[in-house]
Amino acid sequence: MVSYFYTNFIFALLHALFVIQALKFSHSNALTNVSCIGAEREVLLKFKQNLTDPLRCLSSWTSEHCCEWDGVKCNNRTGHILELDLEQCDLGGKVLPALSELKHLKYLYLRQNNFIGYLPNQFGDFKDLEALGLGYNLISGPIPTTMGQLSSLRYLFLNENNLSGNIPESIGQLSNLIYLDFRNNRLDGVVSELHLANLTSLTYFMFSLNKLVINVSASWVPPFQLRMIYLSSCKVGPEFPNWLQTQRNIISLHMSNVGIAAEVPHWLPDVLKNIEELDLSSNMLRGNIFEIVGKKTPGLYQLSLSGNNLSGDISNFTCMFNALVYLDLSKNQLSGRLSPCWGLQSSLDWISLGDNKLNGQFPNYLCELQELRVLGLHKNGLNGVLPKCLIGLYSLDILDLNDNLFTGRIPPFSKGFKLINLERNYFTEDIPWQLCQNPELQYLSLADNNLSGGIPPCFSDFLQMWANSSFGPYPMDDTRRLFFDMVVNIKGISLEFTTSLRYLFSIDLSSNALEGQITEGLTKLVQLQNLNLSRNKLIGKIPLDIGNLRYLESLDLSNNKLLGKISRSISNLYFLSRLDLSFNNLSGPIPSGNQLSTLDDQSVYRGNHALCGAPLLKVCSRDEHNEGDSEGNSEGDSVVNWFYSGLGSGFAVALMGFCGILHVNRSWRIYYFRMVDRTFEKLSIGMMITMLWFKRAFQLQLRK
Repeated sequence: MVSYFYTNFIFALLHALFVIQALKFSHSNALTNVSCIGAEREVLLKFKQNLTDPLRCLSSWTSEHCCEWDGVKCNNRTGHILELDLEQCDLGGKVLPALSELKHLKYLYLRQNNFIGYLPNQFGDFKDLEALGLGYNLISGPIPTTMGQLSSLRYLFLNENNLSGNIPESIGQLSNLIYLDFRNNRLDGVVSELHLANLTSLTYFMFSLNKLVINVSASWVPPFQLRMIYLSSCKVGPEFPNWLQTQRNIISLHMSNVGIAAEVPHWLPDVLKNIEELDLSSNMLRGNIFEIVGKKTPGLYQLSLSGNNLSGDISNFTCMFNALVYLDLSKNQLSGRLSPCWGLQSSLDWISLGDNKLNGQFPNYLCELQELRVLGLHKNGLNGVLPKCLIGLYSLDILDLNDNLFTGRIPPFSKGFKLINLERNYFTEDIPWQLCQNPELQYLSLADNNLSGGIPPCFSDFLQMWANSSFGPYPMDDTRRLFFDMVVNIKGISLEFTTSLRYLFSIDLSSNALEGQITEGLTKLVQLQNLNLSRNKLIGKIPLDIGNLRYLESLDLSNNKLLGKISRSISNLYFLSRLDLSFNNLSGPIPSGNQLSTLDDQSVYRGNHALCGAPLLKVCSRDEHNEGDSEGNSEGDSVVNWFYSGLGSGFAVALMGFCGILHVNRSWRIYYFRMVDRTFEKLSIGMMITMLWFKRAFQLQLRK
């Protein structure tokens, strides 16, 4: 029965699309037979003159019949322009007031371009305008109060611009408005009941990522029924907004970071019975998680409740949903052991349960989630050995299991990881060489474990960290602004990264029992910003080519057994702001110059008793200076040696070639030796004349 219904539904849908496309085609053909109004054509040409058009979207705007121009549609009877659609054309310039002279315009779509300047007040003259799309541009300044005169307007997109100031109360007069999108601007001020008073048709209410304050009374009853509400980063709290309980059609509710600090209201599950997307993260909600979602919200596919104070046992949490895709419950007080239900949600591609009170062993059921891209179980009480089935999650990009109680050997992760964080656990044995089979890896932290052995030489295979790496698809690239949070220890402090995580390149192997030398291959990872190998048992010298890591901001090699002199190439690290070489067996003069001159803290080098020179108080002897110069110039000397050795061998090859030519070519040989004889003869005569001159001058001197 279901299959029959599904088949008929698909057929009906395709049929409808075919009919619509046919009508659209016949309509466009009809339009091309109509000549446009001359005055309206001049308006468009004036608009074009002030634009840059790198993609040549306006190349057809030359003929007499403007109704045939790309992006222009006219009424097939009157010839008046009804629609101007220039989306995604990369056009640059100002939105001219002259466009308001297109009095019959119904649809104006200029989204995803590079328009600048203010919105013209004359836009209020568009009495017939039903849709205005100016999102994803660079438009600045205030929203004109004349916008309230667009009595026919149904869709208003001003999102993703640089608009500032207050929202005019006149917006509240747009009784036909269905879609209102002001997201991600710099708008501020108060949104009161007057702004919303007559929006009786409003269905999509999008104000996120502004500095707006939603200030309505507790008894206010809105005149609309909303399907989508986006208020993230606006000020809504501290109480949960009462007016929400009047809404019965909500499918998407985004109120992240709105300042709510209250108990979960008892009526919320009834409001969310149709919910598909729910984001209440980064508030201070208190209560049980099942007072928000559960059996009454089976259609939920995107859920973010992170950064609250919610409690509850989530062992069987996913059993209540049909097709959950995105789940972020991190930074709460949730508990329990994940049950087999978690392996049944095959659609899950994002799980973040970090910073809770989960316990038990790693649930093998998660290995069934073949679509999983992100798995964060950090800062819990999970224990035991990680199952090898984890290596079968070929879609997994991010794995964060730090701050747990995991033991045993690290699984041989390979394929497509971009981020692996296993720090602060109890992993033992050596680092598996299979990690090198992750060419896209750009963040690896195995710090604070019990690892032994050496650093795998194949770490140089992390191609994403090479100088010519290019970013591929990334889990953070999501139009819904879903970001993975992670605390990273860099420059000696803990920093929380979200959107910028994709631009972080880091390797942290500190606080283990690693032995052997620092592999030279690490110096190929030019993109590295953070390298921490401290508190191990590493021996040998600091790589001579350490200066190749030109983007390095933090380098910590402290508390090892490194010896020898500090390579002068370290002064080439122009972005270096934190350096720690303390407590090793380094010797000789400390390199100077460039960025090193700003790192004048003696603690950088303490515990190396054979080091000398600034910033230490110990002055280098002449021998140490000479050794330092020879060490420092070793790289330059090697270049010079290579040059002269190359020069010598090149000369030898050239000489042999020349002699070979003389041996083969008789006429060249005769000419060459005649030239040599003449040259020798001239030199001999010159020398004899010079000797006679000196002899004569000497005799004259004796006579005197």
